[in-house]
Amino acid sequence: MIPIISLVFYYGSEPWDGPVDLYDMFQLEGTKEENEILEKYLPNYKINLVDAERLKDVEKFSDDLQVILTMLRYRDSKEELTDYINENKKFFQNVDYETSQAMKAFLNMKQIPGEAEHKEEMIDMCKAIQEMYDDGVKDGIQQGVEQGRTELLKEQIQRKLKKEKTPTQIAEELEESVEVIEKIIKEMQ
Repeated sequence: MIPIISLVFYYGSEPWDGPVDLYDMFQLEGTKEENEILEKYLPNYKINLVDAERLKDVEKFSDDLQVILTMLRYRDSKEELTDYINENKKFFQNVDYETSQAMKAFLNMKQIPGEAEHKEEMIDMCKAIQEMYDDGVKDGIQQGVEQGRTELLKEQIQRKLKKEKTPTQIAEELEESVEVIEKIIKEMQ
């Protein structure tokens, strides 16, 4: 016979608050006597939980896994993550396919820029993460521009509404569609 060990590999940023054994999963709610009878016939299986972000001895794992598990600790801090990547630049510049896929999953990345099409290719995660950061900055700037444009439109619409202009008149004057103007008016109310 071959033994099978089940693991729950948790890599969330918040500490695990789920059940850690079978009894916790059932949340036995009977009387003490009923629970004792049930526990007599229902074995309590422990859940082997690996809480990745809070592991203490990551040195016991392979180099690739050590880097990934340590990286999880810094995922909420851009500065700390950048420092960690820079400290381990040699590793991150030459990441194999499997490791890159693990990083992709653990860091909730949709796509890795420059992702290898073939499993034999190596990936420069430093470059990939920098490209993702740059894309994020561009997206942030674009969102800021859109938000500023919307705020300006709101101010202009408010002034025109005070002059008792209709949404159609406002749309013509601001060269916008009536639908956009009506939507903004509705949001302002």
